[in-house]
Amino acid sequence: MNISGSYLTINLKNLEHNLKVIKSKLKAKCKIIPVVKANGYGSDSIIIAKKLVELGVERIAVATFNEAFILKKSGIKISIMIFYPNFKNINLIIKENFEIVIYSLNLFEFLSKKLSELKIKSYPTHLKYNSGLNRLGLNKKEIKFILISNKIKSINVLSIYSHLGCSENIRPCKYTNKQLELFTKLIKDISKLTNPKLGFHILNTSGVFNYPEKHYDLVRVGIGLYGYSNNFEWDKELKPVFELKSPIIQIIRVPKGNYVGYDFGYKTKKDSLVASIPIGHADGITRNFGKKNINVLINNKKCPIIGNICMDILMIDVTNIHCKTGDFALIFGPLNSASKISKKAGTISYELLSGISNRVIRRIIN
Repeated sequence: MNISGSYLTINLKNLEHNLKVIKSKLKAKCKIIPVVKANGYGSDSIIIAKKLVELGVERIAVATFNEAFILKKSGIKISIMIFYPNFKNINLIIKENFEIVIYSLNLFEFLSKKLSELKIKSYPTHLKYNSGLNRLGLNKKEIKFILISNKIKSINVLSIYSHLGCSENIRPCKYTNKQLELFTKLIKDISKLTNPKLGFHILNTSGVFNYPEKHYDLVRVGIGLYGYSNNFEWDKELKPVFELKSPIIQIIRVPKGNYVGYDFGYKTKKDSLVASIPIGHADGITRNFGKKNINVLINNKKCPIIGNICMDILMIDVTNIHCKTGDFALIFGPLNSASKISKKAGTISYELLSGISNRVIRRIIN
């Protein structure tokens, strides 16, 4: 039962539109690896993945074994790539034949040992190269070592990839150019050691828009599928897939000079009408949104969030608009960009979207 009445609408038509937009920017043979980690960026990974399969994608990517297993259990039969395999789950990953990203020599050696024990050869893997993000990844020597030492062919390297740290930055960007130069050099240096069918990829959503000359064989696209690109101009080509709404459950009169919410979060400057909306930081709307002049929309009218966001409730000032109990507040969606309100709150759309909790009911538009 949806006691709060809050809904996250998932518009699969917009997902399809975004996939087409991204495909239109790629060279003919470049393929997309859609990223559906974090429950499909805070929506429903099963619904998103099934739609992507229907649209013809050949591989999807997630962060963890559990995410991959949920999708396989739901009937997803295409290849599933796991970005951050846990050593403790390697046996389970192998059993399910999920594609493993090797990001360290320790992981390579551990995996090779397991595959040898199980007498498995040509297990599907990807090698992650650290070109400068300095989060995870192998260096060039380590990649060469893996390619040379894989004498028993325990693994089948399907692709080698890297990840850009600031692909959305205005060009020219020295940091991104350095990463791209290192990746290009890596491809050249290992060309004689690799399978000619091996794929290379370094671009995420922003990179697809910003570096069309570097599409290589594949691109990994996450946030762009869901309608955002880290650039408001590029966003115009995309359509937000998610729309979050929550109803007014009470409107009260608060005299001038009175406080609203916890810790004296807001003091009324005049006699005011304050509406309570049953959604809060337990649903993914963090406290950052309480004091940043952020508006929700009610009947297409802007209404500021006031006071501190509570666990289950946020308050808005509806003094200047006509509304009633039961009217819905649009928290974010096509008419109230998640990117723009996130920026005001000092965060990013990724954090807002992926944080929407499971107690918010999902609705689907096919």
